[in-house]
Parts: sequence; C-alpha cells; structure tokens
Amino acid sequence: MGNAASCAPSIIISGSSVAKVLTSDGKMQIYTRPVRAAELMLENPGQFLCNSSTLRVGHRIHGLLADEELELRRFYFFLPMELLYSVLTYEEMSALTYRASKALKHGSFNNLSKIFPVCIFPSESKRTEGSDRDVVLEPIERYSKQRSWRPALETIVETPCRL
Repeated sequence: MGNAASCAPSIIISGSSVAKVLTSDGKMQIYTRPVRAAELMLENPGQFLCNSSTLRVGHRIHGLLADEELELRRFYFFLPMELLYSVLTYEEMSALTYRASKALKHGSFNNLSKIFPVCIFPSESKRTEGSDRDVVLEPIERYSKQRSWRPALETIVETPCRL
C-alpha cells in the first residue's frame, strides 16, 4: 500500500530457457547453460552483474555474488563498479531500459523477448486524452542532481545535564 514508485524493467522471455546479459557496450550475451557470475566478471573487469528484476528507483543497486549462478529466463546488466550500492535514479533506470529495449529489438531473438518498462508514479501521474483509450496515465519525469546518499559525520556537541 502507499505511493511506492516502481520503475523496473519487466522482462518476459517466452518459451526459451536462456539467461540474457547486456554488456555496457550494448551487446547481448545469451547463455543456455548454467554459468556463474564470477566467470563473466573475469571477462569484464571493473564491472559487476545485476539482476534486472531487483532494480528499483530510489533503492540501492545490489550485484550478484561471485558464486551465484545466472538463472534461466532472467535478464542481467553489466554495470560499472561505481554504481554498486548506489541509489538508482529515474534517469539511470530510463537509460538502462532504453539500452535493454534497443538490444532486444535489434537482437536475433526479438520475437521471443520483450521489455516493458513499468514506470508509474501514482501520486505524480497526469491524465491525458488518448485516441484509442479514454484515459492514459503518463509518468512525470523527475530529475535528481544527487546520485547517492552519503552520511555526514559531524561531531555531536554535548551540553551538561542540569538536575
């Protein structure tokens, strides 16, 4: 319940037992066999693997552990190490969704895979009139200058307690 924002790419891979990995240069890698994250990260130094279904705007980006196997019928991103444990912004999610859509569209498996970005901000959506539907909800773009939160370590000044 509440006004939670969800903006995670929902990947539907119908009828195929593959794991798809999108590299930072936009190339799609497809694995039909079980493969561990460590094998792939050795080939791509300075990057980590991230499961697309765990990405949420406003939440920290968690990478796969080295000994984790890629699950079939899942979509993964290679991201630069600077993004590990940083808070995912709407702009970054949009860029990832765009890259994934482009790679899936131009890939040879485009009839088996589709990506549907689900970006709905319930409290911030505006209503417009559409030709084929009466009401269409469009998300409002939000921009943030802050990438991730860092704690401020300041000295706490104590005052004497009066009895």
